[in-house]
Amino acid sequence: MGARTLPIEQVRDARVATAFSAAGRDIGVKLAKITCPDHGKTANNVRIHFDAGGNADLRYDSCCDALGKKIQSSLA
Repeated sequence: MGARTLPIEQVRDARVATAFSAAGRDIGVKLAKITCPDHGKTANNVRIHFDAGGNADLRYDSCCDALGKKIQSSLA
């Protein structure tokens, strides 16, 4: 919130927490369907960071660059 990074459980404004949780679920559903063409794996350790302006920054771990490229093209 603001300049601080908080886990969703610590966001006190229920409207904000609900919106961020919904965004997280939506992205999670989309990412679960995207698999690496080389290894058949999906992204893990997925995090979404929102800045003070509400802009989102998606972060995740992937098995290789091929999965990262596939995620980028699928979400664009």
